[in-house]
Amino acid sequence: MRITTTMSVTLLAALLAGATQAAEAPLVAGGEIKIGYRESAAPFSYAEGQKPAGYTIDLCEHIIEAVRKSLAPATLKVSYVPLTSSDRVEKVKRGAVDLECGATTVTPQRAGDVAFSQAIFYADTKIMVKAGSGIASVADLKGKRVIVNQGATGAPLLARADLDQGLHIQFVKSLDTRESFKSLQQNKVDAFVHDDVQLVRLAASSASAKDFVLLDGSLSSDPIAIMVSKDNPQLKRLADGTLAKLAASGDWAKIYAKWFMTPSFKFPMGSALKQSLKMP
Repeated sequence: MRITTTMSVTLLAALLAGATQAAEAPLVAGGEIKIGYRESAAPFSYAEGQKPAGYTIDLCEHIIEAVRKSLAPATLKVSYVPLTSSDRVEKVKRGAVDLECGATTVTPQRAGDVAFSQAIFYADTKIMVKAGSGIASVADLKGKRVIVNQGATGAPLLARADLDQGLHIQFVKSLDTRESFKSLQQNKVDAFVHDDVQLVRLAASSASAKDFVLLDGSLSSDPIAIMVSKDNPQLKRLADGTLAKLAASGDWAKIYAKWFMTPSFKFPMGSALKQSLKMP
């Protein structure tokens, strides 16, 4: 009886292990990893020739290499899929992309649909206006035209303030960050709501950076992370493990400096990310 019990326990453990492996396999389907990226979310992710570039893309390249090593000697095909602020979550959720390497903030609603890597950045949602516009606070946006990226965090945050304060803001929706900034440049709108780092970079890369100012205060402060399907916990573990190694080796800090501490654009690493890299 004791032998039978031992064998039964051993068999059950093997079956459970096999079921777990089956549920998590394969790491990527058909030997191909599909990388989602944003075409205009610099310095995180943007289109550059045949291949995207940016801070998040560089981090994801290390994850891709880890996947490649795990599949060796089989080869790995890498495909890049452009995403928008409105379709990125859905495409990760249904498996159209394996890793979303963009600039997506972690919110409870999104976390209900997809999984996230450890935080790769912490961003404040802020409001940018033209210098001399007379707009100094959210209250000054009463009746004004404010552009927001569809599906971005800033839209519902400002909409809540609009409702609470009765501001009657005229919301203008956009699918492209550069087009949103261009609308502000051309005075088609009075304000642009987005992540602080992207707003600062857009202004810095324009011909007249001094023409733009960020309002004091933030609508929110949120972590940015890489999205992964909830159906692929194996890939999430590999991504988190790879990021932890980058933090421990100091390579992550070098990647950050490459994109955020350039001669024309300087955005020092914040305390929250510094602490995160100490304890990934």
